[in-house]
Amino acid sequence: MKITRIEPTVATLTPKKKVAAYARVSMESDRLNHSLSAQVSYYSKLIQNNPEWIYAGVYADSGISGGGIRRRAEFKRMVEDCDAGKIDIVLCKSISRFARNTVDLLETVRHLKSLGIDVWFEKENIQSLSADGELMLGILAGFAEEESRSQSDNAKWSIQKKFERGEQWHAAAYGYRWDGKSFVICEEEAEAIRVIYDNFLKDIPFSQTSRWLQKHGHASSVPFIRYALRNMVYAGDVLLQRYITENPRTHRIIENKGQLPRYYITDNHPAIIDRETFEKVQKKIQDSYDFNPAAHRIVKPSCFSAKIICGKCGAHFVKGATRTNGHDGLQEHWFCYDKIRKRTCDARNIRGYRLREASCEVLGLTEFDENVFAKTVEKIRTTDTDVLEFHFYDSTVKTARIHYFDQAEKKYTDPHKKPFGYRWSNEQGYVLVPKEAEAVQLIFQYYLDGWQITDISRKLEADGYGSIRGKISRKLIAYTLDSDFYLGVRRIKAQFSESGREEIIKNDHEPLVTQEMFDAVQMRRRAEYKRWKGRERDAKCDGHPGQHP
Repeated sequence: MKITRIEPTVATLTPKKKVAAYARVSMESDRLNHSLSAQVSYYSKLIQNNPEWIYAGVYADSGISGGGIRRRAEFKRMVEDCDAGKIDIVLCKSISRFARNTVDLLETVRHLKSLGIDVWFEKENIQSLSADGELMLGILAGFAEEESRSQSDNAKWSIQKKFERGEQWHAAAYGYRWDGKSFVICEEEAEAIRVIYDNFLKDIPFSQTSRWLQKHGHASSVPFIRYALRNMVYAGDVLLQRYITENPRTHRIIENKGQLPRYYITDNHPAIIDRETFEKVQKKIQDSYDFNPAAHRIVKPSCFSAKIICGKCGAHFVKGATRTNGHDGLQEHWFCYDKIRKRTCDARNIRGYRLREASCEVLGLTEFDENVFAKTVEKIRTTDTDVLEFHFYDSTVKTARIHYFDQAEKKYTDPHKKPFGYRWSNEQGYVLVPKEAEAVQLIFQYYLDGWQITDISRKLEADGYGSIRGKISRKLIAYTLDSDFYLGVRRIKAQFSESGREEIIKNDHEPLVTQEMFDAVQMRRRAEYKRWKGRERDAKCDGHPGQHP
């Protein structure tokens, strides 16, 4: 018989827990900010006064709804620190402070539970690692979410009643000010609105109007000009409840397309644009859409719109533009709609000036006249060859030959014709711009040395490097790092090639980086992308991805 002595074990000290707390208030106000400060102070003292705990910080979001976590920066930072092993226990005043969305609450708690992290809810006296913790959380979180939905419905009801009484929000459009009772005209800004409408009726291009607005210190972007031309506010009217909140969970604002009533108030305030002028502009905009169904923006209809029919698929040709080295930087082209939108046709593209030359030939004109063309030509049909068929209103048909892109020309019709670091020469093709080319090489070198894109941008700016638009932005740096153009490779997009498919031309121009450098950069870019996707997945940002590194 063998007897083995078992020595008594010496009790070891339980390691201290790293404890953090989370606090949140929904709205910015002095009273609620005081409440948030009180929560932060309370939990700081509670954690630091417990000898078995190590203080890991208090995370606090102010003025942010608990319906989602996408905009809760401190909440997401807390989860990231949990992933990094910096926290063992999370304290929170109540379930509603942690999240009012049942899905977000349970997913986050389960994720932390998988990491061995306990979440304590003080008001409900629940610990997530306990046996019945998740069951109680699900029940109480449902009540919290329903309370949030009820509050949202009450707020919507109150707002809708105000709209029914004709009460409006006080956000004044450009050209107006709110005087406490109604909108009053700001004459300095109103001048810009009148110029926008006047120029549009005179067919002055948006770009020219934008330059005038910028020169005189007004809002000047092209989207703003389009917005002003469509806005009934400038005629003295207002449309209430144009936009609504989709649901209290996402808080996403969407256009009201009939889900809820809308309220149109006529002659609500002084008009900047008289009603006759406003209606003329709206009619012209509508005529633009009717004349060119493929247009998705305000355009001046061309005499060729809806008249060129593809002989291969039967779709209409639509107008586009590609960048060139001309005086205005753009050249008009006409494309088969099915080719550029559906990628189901391989019809050739037609240059605008060559289309006009062929029209002059069949009309017997020395100079192209839009009015003559519009009154005499019913349609133009393309063929499989370089012949265009002109069908006249008197039922006659004439033909003319058109010069399509040839192999030497089509290589340089891509809109992205001026990559950073190069310029175009008719004799030599792409040639290096020394200062920009040096910046490109530094971008790759700094990135391979471990620099972040933001730091690279600041460094290049400090060293005097720039682009045609000013400093070398983070977006330009990211594009540069991902573009194989700097290996000497040229990619021609499908809509600019005769085959209708993307074409790749190697050794097209002098490269700025080696294949080894480019591959090393791509390896780091992919690794950073994976880390970013991992953080996004863990944070559960309501399906809205964060910023790419």
